Amino acid sequence: MSNIPDLAASTDAVIEDAVSHADPMVLRGVLYQLTGDDDLANMAMARSKREDLTISDVESVADVDLLRAKAITYLRSRRDQGATDADLGPQERLLKSLSMTAGYELPEVERDLWIEQAAFDPMQRGVHWSSGIAPEARKDFLVAVVGSGLSGLAAAVQLKHAGIPFIVFEKNAEVGGTWYENRYPGARVDTASRGYSHQFGINYPFPLAFCARDEQLKYFKWIADEFGLREHTRFNTEVKAMTWDDAAQMWGIRAEGPDGAHDVRVNAVISCVGFLSRPQLPTIAGMESFEGTACHSAQWPEGLSVDGKRVAVIGSGASGYQTLPVIAKTAEQTYLFQRTANWCFDDAEYLQPTPNQLLWLEKNIPFYLNFERLRLNALRHPDSVMSGCRADPHYVDDHARSAANKLVRDNRVEYINKQLASRPELIDKMIPPTPPLSSRPIRVDPNDNVYGALLRDNVALVSDPIERITPTGVRAGGKDYPVDILLYATGFKANDFLWPMEVRGRDGARIEDLWAKDGPRAYLGAMLPGFPNLFMSYGPHSNNFGGFHVIDLLELAVQFAVRSVAGLIEQNKKSVEVTADGYWKFAEELDREERHMLYIDKRAQNYYQNEFGRSAVNGPIDIRRMWRWMRDPAQVRDGPRVADAGISPYFGADLAVA
Repeated sequence: MSNIPDLAASTDAVIEDAVSHADPMVLRGVLYQLTGDDDLANMAMARSKREDLTISDVESVADVDLLRAKAITYLRSRRDQGATDADLGPQERLLKSLSMTAGYELPEVERDLWIEQAAFDPMQRGVHWSSGIAPEARKDFLVAVVGSGLSGLAAAVQLKHAGIPFIVFEKNAEVGGTWYENRYPGARVDTASRGYSHQFGINYPFPLAFCARDEQLKYFKWIADEFGLREHTRFNTEVKAMTWDDAAQMWGIRAEGPDGAHDVRVNAVISCVGFLSRPQLPTIAGMESFEGTACHSAQWPEGLSVDGKRVAVIGSGASGYQTLPVIAKTAEQTYLFQRTANWCFDDAEYLQPTPNQLLWLEKNIPFYLNFERLRLNALRHPDSVMSGCRADPHYVDDHARSAANKLVRDNRVEYINKQLASRPELIDKMIPPTPPLSSRPIRVDPNDNVYGALLRDNVALVSDPIERITPTGVRAGGKDYPVDILLYATGFKANDFLWPMEVRGRDGARIEDLWAKDGPRAYLGAMLPGFPNLFMSYGPHSNNFGGFHVIDLLELAVQFAVRSVAGLIEQNKKSVEVTADGYWKFAEELDREERHMLYIDKRAQNYYQNEFGRSAVNGPIDIRRMWRWMRDPAQVRDGPRVADAGISPYFGADLAVA
């Protein structure tokens, strides 16, 4: 960001050019908060539909021009007065300002939630000591964090900020988790990078709207460096087993690192291993016989080139669809072996860099980043997201599960038809047999995508079942396809939570037994009965379908964990765990919500469903409820306990403390 000038060094022309790139809705809210200009409050809104989302924008061109003019005037004045630090302005108008950026009225009852979503206090999802002073006893409470991906870094940052000692165990040589491991050609986030970043990372200058793998990994490295986490991290060290010692009220951890196996005793564990971390290889006859280069997409060898090579991509999930267009540009021949097509959603910003003008706005308009973050969340309001992800039991259609789902499907089919108009024989093969959102949606560039790749002379779609792998390639439908490289884009062991760690709780309790009934579950996605002081982020039910973004639920889980640990320290207690009754009450509520979700459609066969026909992965509960539940387990804040559906996530209620 060093090439982005400060406001004080910016000419009128630079200011005017930057403002022309501003989102009018973001400008509207932030300027109103900074100036209180009532002209901004009286602008008419226009609402439009994009698939199943409703979007509000400033209606008239004249109002947009007025907004930009007022922003230019404000910035010139601020520059000429020395561009000193700006005050946020009156708290009493903040909710109205946020509402103006959202495009709809945010209710007073949700005031704290929406202010939190804007990240005015980047560390707000951490520990708030009840006395305002960190107790000395915290120095004797050691926490292990397993993994240093999205959740692990969040846990480490918040523990360090609270002054609670911790160790991070990372099996790889660098932070980043799945973004360190996945280096296949075309690897890229499919959530806007600003929506895939922590609250404490709000000031990071993302160079792309949707960062490619290398750029996203830079963000994770920046966190490790910016917050001083490396000195607390044991790299190339994998946790093999965790055993609870009830007499000592501690966890014993067996880890293997560069110097061999070693044991560590800690007071609590926050597991942040995720569920997209262990590659899933298919079972195909002859795999071991292949004489070329074979790898899983998450294990792409450093330096492997496809230039001039013949490549087989086996699998049609996100990895397969992302990598095909990139590989096809330099490979001699590429084959996509596809069992089932997946739904793609085009986004004009997907491969685009962040304009320097936008980076200038983020740097030079006070609180622009906060209102921009609020806007991203407002576009994914829980009501809007959940209405698009739920089935209507009264809706009858052979291909869709609701009117909104039908609209999405019709738009996607129209897009596929346009993309493949010159190859009509491919169209039916590329239209999935399941409703949209019953499997992971795949974001693509409008033109540089899997469909465009299939139109190339050097790319072929193979829909025949694979019979076997041969020494020289793949045999499918009785035909041999000679290749030099086999890429298994076949996903992960997503339903094997905590695997392959051996985890034993009180009296030797096994998670395998706890989960034997119908697969992995967790209270609030974070705790298990019989496993005191074991917390999870991105545990079962944490792939968020309840509104906002996935990272919001992960940060809430970290918040719940670190505030529980802080509660133990302040109350001079040793352990906390969810009761069996609380665990199953939450399970019942989750199952009740899940019955309405599109991803339970019986035609779908993917990691969204486990062998019992339910999802151990996805979280169907409105994130506003999760926010309330995960906010204050030790009841540091004033106010009564609020039970919802019988769920009471507080010390002495669903949470047993000893």
